[in-house]
Amino acid sequence: MFAWLKKIVTRSKPSAAPSQGTRVPPADDLRQTLQVATVWQVVDRFLTQNPAPTPFGVHALVDAGAANLLDPSELIQVCEKIQEHGYQYPINPTLIQELKPSELLEFLRWHGQNGVEREYYANEMTLRELIQRFRADQ
Repeated sequence: MFAWLKKIVTRSKPSAAPSQGTRVPPADDLRQTLQVATVWQVVDRFLTQNPAPTPFGVHALVDAGAANLLDPSELIQVCEKIQEHGYQYPINPTLIQELKPSELLEFLRWHGQNGVEREYYANEMTLRELIQRFRADQ
């Protein structure tokens, strides 16, 4: 489930004994590699960037940094807090039906990495095609 995190961490690990002339990045550089978002940061960005309810909730979640959450339960918390502010639940009902809660966060990450266009959310058939593409890439 956290394969993406393992890739980042193992890619940025300095070797135990750096050879002469090899620069070991300071801890600040390593922290910038992994951008982690909190529930409150994502909710705040979502509401700030969307002062009125938006029909493109998944896009707005990705833009707000939801793909940087660490746990799928945090994504659910974000959606519930957004809904408490009078917005509709940001994740499309078809996505909720078709994907397990543990897959939703991976879907958002995939969504952001692939720059999915808003047209995929125009109707049920294109959204199901998008879900099939996501599953094929996993």
